[in-house]
Amino acid sequence: MSQLKVDSIIPRGGLPSGASGGIIQIVQTVKSDTFSANTGGSFVDITGMTVTITPQSASNKILIIPSLNMAANQSHRHGFIIVRGSTTIHIADAASNRTRSTAFQGNPPTSVNSYHYCVPFLDSPSTTSATTYKLQCRGEGSNTDIFVNRGESDTDAGDRFRGASSMTAMEVGM
Repeated sequence: MSQLKVDSIIPRGGLPSGASGGIIQIVQTVKSDTFSANTGGSFVDITGMTVTITPQSASNKILIIPSLNMAANQSHRHGFIIVRGSTTIHIADAASNRTRSTAFQGNPPTSVNSYHYCVPFLDSPSTTSATTYKLQCRGEGSNTDIFVNRGESDTDAGDRFRGASSMTAMEVGM
């Protein structure tokens, strides 16, 4: 079997003005099981929502696309953050005591609800070393349970749903 390997493919007419290279590589993780945790008022890792990519060039960017189904008990507020290594990225500015996050849900109307989050972010890790991205979640207060890929009410019935979440990392040539 023949293989053709190249660093990038540029259209015959060249790239349009201001355009960059293209997608160099794609890495994805899929979480089809459920996760639950009492976050105790702190951000905790969501098991299975981690992806590692090794950029080919330090000048390239990484497009992170989290697709997350999440709920909290007792209609509590909840949110998540994207973390590169040990550094939180793509979060709100500091504002007094408010919790900084990538995305969040305010007071949900019912504990049965689960919310889908898709918040793409173009990151500049500036490295050619293996880079790990992960998602962390947090509920309001110290006694909030968080649920991924299910609602709080997970009764074994046909009107209760479960979902799948994923995280995709794409190296974008610059």
